[in-house]
Amino acid sequence: MIVTASQLASYDQIKEMILENGTMKDGLGTHVTASFAAGFVAAAASNPVDVIKTRVMNMKVEPGKVAPYSGAIDCAMKTVKAEGIMALYKGFIPTISRQGPFTVVLFVTLEQVRELLKDF
Repeated sequence: MIVTASQLASYDQIKEMILENGTMKDGLGTHVTASFAAGFVAAAASNPVDVIKTRVMNMKVEPGKVAPYSGAIDCAMKTVKAEGIMALYKGFIPTISRQGPFTVVLFVTLEQVRELLKDF
Protein backbone atom coordinates (compact mmCIF):
# COMPACT_ATOMS: atom_id res chain seq x y z
CA MET A 1 0.00 0.00 0.00
CA ILE A 2 2.81 2.41 0.87
CA VAL A 3 4.61 1.68 -2.39
CA THR A 4 1.54 2.21 -4.56
CA ALA A 5 0.37 5.36 -2.75
CA SER A 6 3.80 6.98 -2.87
CA GLN A 7 4.34 6.01 -6.52
CA LEU A 8 1.01 7.39 -7.71
CA ALA A 9 1.18 10.63 -5.77
CA SER A 10 4.81 11.40 -6.51
CA TYR A 11 4.67 10.48 -10.21
CA ASP A 12 1.90 12.97 -10.95
CA GLN A 13 3.49 15.70 -8.80
CA ILE A 14 6.96 15.27 -10.32
CA LYS A 15 5.63 15.09 -13.87
CA GLU A 16 3.59 18.24 -13.27
CA MET A 17 6.64 20.07 -11.84
CA ILE A 18 8.78 19.09 -14.82
CA LEU A 19 6.15 20.32 -17.28
CA GLU A 20 5.41 23.55 -15.38
CA ASN A 21 9.10 24.44 -15.07
CA GLY A 22 9.61 23.88 -18.77
CA THR A 23 12.49 21.55 -17.97
CA MET A 24 11.19 19.04 -20.50
CA LYS A 25 8.26 18.70 -22.86
CA ASP A 26 5.63 16.02 -22.34
CA GLY A 27 7.08 12.86 -23.80
CA LEU A 28 9.08 9.74 -23.13
CA GLY A 29 11.94 11.59 -21.40
CA THR A 30 9.56 13.28 -18.98
CA HIS A 31 7.76 10.01 -18.26
CA VAL A 32 11.01 8.12 -17.62
CA THR A 33 12.38 10.88 -15.38
CA ALA A 34 9.19 11.30 -13.36
CA SER A 35 8.67 7.56 -13.01
CA PHE A 36 12.22 6.86 -11.84
CA ALA A 37 11.88 9.67 -9.29
CA ALA A 38 8.58 8.12 -8.17
CA GLY A 39 10.36 4.79 -7.77
CA PHE A 40 12.95 6.49 -5.57
CA VAL A 41 10.21 8.05 -3.42
CA ALA A 42 8.45 4.68 -3.13
CA ALA A 43 11.68 2.97 -2.08
CA ALA A 44 12.41 5.68 0.50
CA ALA A 45 8.87 5.44 1.89
CA SER A 46 8.64 1.65 2.02
CA ASN A 47 12.14 0.59 3.03
CA PRO A 48 11.76 1.37 6.76
CA VAL A 49 8.50 -0.62 6.88
CA ASP A 50 10.18 -3.55 5.12
CA VAL A 51 13.14 -3.50 7.52
CA ILE A 52 10.89 -3.52 10.58
CA LYS A 53 8.60 -6.18 9.12
CA THR A 54 11.58 -8.41 8.35
CA ARG A 55 13.04 -8.00 11.84
CA VAL A 56 9.73 -8.80 13.53
CA MET A 57 9.18 -11.84 11.29
CA ASN A 58 12.73 -13.14 11.87
CA MET A 59 12.94 -12.57 15.63
CA LYS A 60 13.68 -15.67 17.67
CA VAL A 61 11.23 -16.25 20.48
CA GLU A 62 12.48 -18.87 22.89
CA PRO A 63 10.07 -20.66 25.20
CA GLY A 64 9.96 -19.07 28.65
CA LYS A 65 11.77 -15.89 27.52
CA VAL A 66 10.53 -12.45 26.56
CA ALA A 67 10.39 -11.78 22.82
CA PRO A 68 12.94 -9.25 21.53
CA TYR A 69 10.15 -7.01 20.24
CA SER A 70 6.58 -6.58 21.43
CA GLY A 71 5.49 -5.32 18.02
CA ALA A 72 6.42 -3.16 15.04
CA ILE A 73 6.63 0.14 16.94
CA ASP A 74 8.79 -1.42 19.65
CA CYS A 75 11.03 -2.90 16.96
CA ALA A 76 11.37 0.46 15.21
CA MET A 77 12.21 2.27 18.46
CA LYS A 78 14.78 -0.31 19.54
CA THR A 79 16.34 -0.42 16.08
CA VAL A 80 16.75 3.35 15.85
CA LYS A 81 18.03 3.59 19.43
CA ALA A 82 20.60 0.81 18.96
CA GLU A 83 21.69 1.43 15.35
CA GLY A 84 20.57 4.91 14.35
CA ILE A 85 17.95 6.10 11.89
CA MET A 86 19.89 4.85 8.88
CA ALA A 87 19.34 1.26 10.06
CA LEU A 88 15.83 1.65 8.64
CA TYR A 89 17.39 2.02 5.19
CA LYS A 90 19.43 -1.17 5.18
CA GLY A 91 18.90 -2.80 1.81
CA PHE A 92 17.96 0.48 0.12
CA ILE A 93 20.20 -0.12 -2.93
CA PRO A 94 18.56 -3.47 -3.79
CA THR A 95 15.14 -1.92 -3.17
CA ILE A 96 15.70 1.02 -5.54
CA SER A 97 17.37 -1.32 -8.04
CA ARG A 98 14.14 -3.31 -8.13
CA GLN A 99 11.56 -0.54 -7.76
CA GLY A 100 13.20 2.01 -10.07
CA PRO A 101 12.98 -0.03 -13.28
CA PHE A 102 9.59 -1.48 -12.32
CA THR A 103 8.15 1.99 -11.80
CA VAL A 104 9.60 3.23 -15.10
CA VAL A 105 8.01 0.33 -17.00
CA LEU A 106 4.73 0.83 -15.12
CA PHE A 107 4.29 4.54 -15.80
CA VAL A 108 5.77 4.62 -19.30
CA THR A 109 3.34 1.83 -20.23
CA LEU A 110 0.50 3.75 -18.59
CA GLU A 111 1.34 6.89 -20.56
CA GLN A 112 1.59 4.93 -23.81
CA VAL A 113 -1.79 3.29 -23.23
CA ARG A 114 -3.26 6.67 -22.29
CA GLU A 115 -1.96 8.09 -25.58
CA LEU A 116 -3.42 5.20 -27.58
CA LEU A 117 -6.81 5.47 -25.92
CA LYS A 118 -7.16 9.26 -25.79
CA ASP A 119 -9.52 9.33 -28.80
CA PHE A 120 -11.92 6.72 -27.41
